[in-house]
Amino acid sequence: MADPRMVEVIRRIPLLAGLLLAGLMAGCSTAPHQVAFTRGTADRNLTYCHSQTLDLFVPRGAPTRPLPIAMYVHGGGMTAGDKSDINPIFLDALASSGYAVASVNYRLAPEFRFPAQIEDVKCAIRYLRANAPRYGLDGSQIFAFGTSVGGQLVALAALTGPHSTFDVGPYPTESSNLLAVVDIFGPANLTETASGFSPSGIEQVFGKNDHRDLALASPTHFVVPNAPPILLVQGVNDTKVLKSQSIELYRDLKAAGDQTQLVLVQNMGHMFVQVGPKPLDPSLRRIGDDIVSFFDDERKM
Repeated sequence: MADPRMVEVIRRIPLLAGLLLAGLMAGCSTAPHQVAFTRGTADRNLTYCHSQTLDLFVPRGAPTRPLPIAMYVHGGGMTAGDKSDINPIFLDALASSGYAVASVNYRLAPEFRFPAQIEDVKCAIRYLRANAPRYGLDGSQIFAFGTSVGGQLVALAALTGPHSTFDVGPYPTESSNLLAVVDIFGPANLTETASGFSPSGIEQVFGKNDHRDLALASPTHFVVPNAPPILLVQGVNDTKVLKSQSIELYRDLKAAGDQTQLVLVQNMGHMFVQVGPKPLDPSLRRIGDDIVSFFDDERKM
């Protein structure tokens, strides 16, 4: 008669194998996914400044060439996130309207403290400008949009001008100027708790809680007249980056005489999460169309 203890071990072998396989698959699932793109060519993992990478999506059949460029900057608290986080609805809206879209990675904290992140975003703009002719793009027409801290970074890039202290590294003769940006629920004033940065997050990104460092990472600190147009998109139910952040930046821009718009999205929390039973208002498709229209207003036809 078989030993009952041996039978129990045999029974457990398939279960253990299944758990091991599930664990391995879960580990693999953490790898960034690739965003599907059927409207043209996708040049992925192009290396730019500081060994960072970007994906470049170039639509086919656009009525005019060279194409304007819309650069996307992802969120993640400056400690996480990936260029593959780009919303496919926004990618489709821009590509179908004749924009090439570049989605960029940048150095992350705590290995790289701020201002490494804005330095990379600025350098990505200069890289795209320098290499635009190779891909049939118009380096004089570069726009940017970003979500969460990505929105913060594109706003900083716009407000700090074409040649700033953040413009370090390759392509020094190129401008990091942007024609217009869309800041989607980005922190605006890091000296306030409403920005969504926790004490531990501040420690990771900046190394210490220093008011001057937080101010230098805040778009509100750099508001000046004649800045590029900025569209602010904010969920009214966002409990991470409070709507007061976007409202503060909007009011500062208006007071400086800058061109700006504020879209408050009903039923939306952070990162487009629907809050409650009602759908987002306006919808993501409508927000994508608004981004295109905002950029179109500044295009040089």
